[in-house]
Amino acid sequence: MIWIWILLLLFAGLFAFKIIYTISVVAVLPYTQGALFVSTAGVRINAILDALNLNQGQTVLDLGCGDGRMLRAFARRFGVNAIGYEINPLAYFKARIKSLGTRRIRIRWQNFWMANLSEADVIVCYLFPDVMSKLTAKLRSELHPGTIIVSCNFALPGFVPQNIIYPKSSRHSDPIYFYRVNDKRSS
Repeated sequence: MIWIWILLLLFAGLFAFKIIYTISVVAVLPYTQGALFVSTAGVRINAILDALNLNQGQTVLDLGCGDGRMLRAFARRFGVNAIGYEINPLAYFKARIKSLGTRRIRIRWQNFWMANLSEADVIVCYLFPDVMSKLTAKLRSELHPGTIIVSCNFALPGFVPQNIIYPKSSRHSDPIYFYRVNDKRSS
């Protein structure tokens, strides 16, 4: 008899989680345009980290940081200041909880379109192709020369990549594009 109550509680908990997840996705749908929070695979994160050489104290911004795993990896490997922008409430709270006690990481519950990105030494994004043109304009107007932009899966229109890597993985081998801002008018 007790196992029936345990099963009912388990199903109730899963149902409640699904409701919370659905509400958090629907609440931000006008901003995300249908993009869902999906964790970046470790092999992709490691490929990005291996391709970069950063110094302690530099600032990395993750646009749509999800659970913050990319930020934590950057902070651990390089000792950088890692700032993530996330508007999905569930992903935001997950990132905050997983990053508790990790110095140099800040998670902002903010739409990155409303943020000033000029403090970045590195920008990381894994966004849908339909927002990349708008992102190009924002990055060109706000970033300083020398800023590195890393885009997973989708090219950044109007920028010429300095490097394109393909992680060695059968499931996660989509391209990762690396750009460097030359000046505010051209790249």
